[in-house]
Amino acid sequence: MKKILALLLCLPVAAATLVSCKKDPAPQPPLGKKHRTVIEYMVADNNLYSYAEDDINEMEAAWSDNYYGHMVVYLYPVASSSSYAPSRKDYNEKPRLLLVSRDNNTQVMSSRVLKTYGREQDPTDPAVMKQVIADAMELAPADNYALVMWSHGSGWLPKGLGQPLKSMLPPAGDPAWAGSKLEGMAPETPDGGIAYSFGQSNSHGNNEMEIDEMAAALPTGTVFDFILFDACHMACVEVAWELRDRTEYLIASAAETLADGFPYTEIMGSMFAPQADVEGIARKFFDHYNTMSGQWRSATVGVVRSSELPGLASAVKALCDAGLPASGISYAGQQYGRTATYFNNTFYDLRDFAEKTWGAADPKVTALQAALDKAVVYQAATPWLFSQLQVTAHCGLSCYLPRNSTPLSLAAYRTRFGWSTASGMGSLVP
Repeated sequence: MKKILALLLCLPVAAATLVSCKKDPAPQPPLGKKHRTVIEYMVADNNLYSYAEDDINEMEAAWSDNYYGHMVVYLYPVASSSSYAPSRKDYNEKPRLLLVSRDNNTQVMSSRVLKTYGREQDPTDPAVMKQVIADAMELAPADNYALVMWSHGSGWLPKGLGQPLKSMLPPAGDPAWAGSKLEGMAPETPDGGIAYSFGQSNSHGNNEMEIDEMAAALPTGTVFDFILFDACHMACVEVAWELRDRTEYLIASAAETLADGFPYTEIMGSMFAPQADVEGIARKFFDHYNTMSGQWRSATVGVVRSSELPGLASAVKALCDAGLPASGISYAGQQYGRTATYFNNTFYDLRDFAEKTWGAADPKVTALQAALDKAVVYQAATPWLFSQLQVTAHCGLSCYLPRNSTPLSLAAYRTRFGWSTASGMGSLVP
């Protein structure tokens, strides 16, 4: 899940009906080149749609012409027939690329439409994302680019949990899977493979996007100043590794995020600083929620420097190559998934896992701690998550730990991803 909604049911439903959109203007010619274009990819074709409108209105309220850049938002909204669609008659269900502009009316989205798209396009299709990013870079050119991925998210977990898995093992010789990480897996294995996932499109069978496919679809030759996931559980070391060649920094949460997500009114200045203030983005997100009380005081965030990930992988591999202690893998470390969401025992704190398994005094664990300090340039966590899950350790990155209950196909799939090989974690045996 990107953002937890259960805590927000007490908010007035009518508030969403106050938001309105202006009629789409005709497409305009490309804009002048700026220093940085931030591209926000909003898969809002789900129960988060009203929060997408809120966030765009926040961007408009916070926008300043002093930013030497462009803020471009791809909005894929829910269909008008969806129960999540606003009830107003002028609701605009067209997927569209918006150029954020200043607007103090927080109830009306007034940003200029750069391009519209057909609803037949699946926003969780990496080919669609690739085209949208190309359009944004052409229509709002800049010397540098950053990317924000906004929707539901579940790290490496499969879509929907209760739904058929996207990465079910394919029949032998199925050409649709040629070249994929699942090609060649034993088709007789009864349980499904599992996928990194981002997004949820109700209009397309609740489909999601796998992170390795996302990484492959990002523009060749472009290294984003940062990739920010405004989504749940995306600060996985597995995800960071897949994107290491695509971004200088990754900003994400190891745990769930509240439906309100990142506070755009507070972080826009940091996003458009001459040198993107990635730590400032994360710090403002954390401070925003840390000042709240009760269940609202809930946040984890980490900023990962991609160039330091190979060193982190080497440090983890030194531990794994040395072998597990007689007691085996410790599952007593900090984890970030709540039982209520079925993510319990899935996302473990990477540092705490090493310390609990090998002991904090082990020289190899000390080396891992040093590598983490280089790779994670900022991290913060509230003492509790949703007043349900206590946070006693937080390094800014989660990791998956093999379990005896893990389906065999999941273990095989995990070893086909870069992190499991580079870190040696794919070879660990419970």
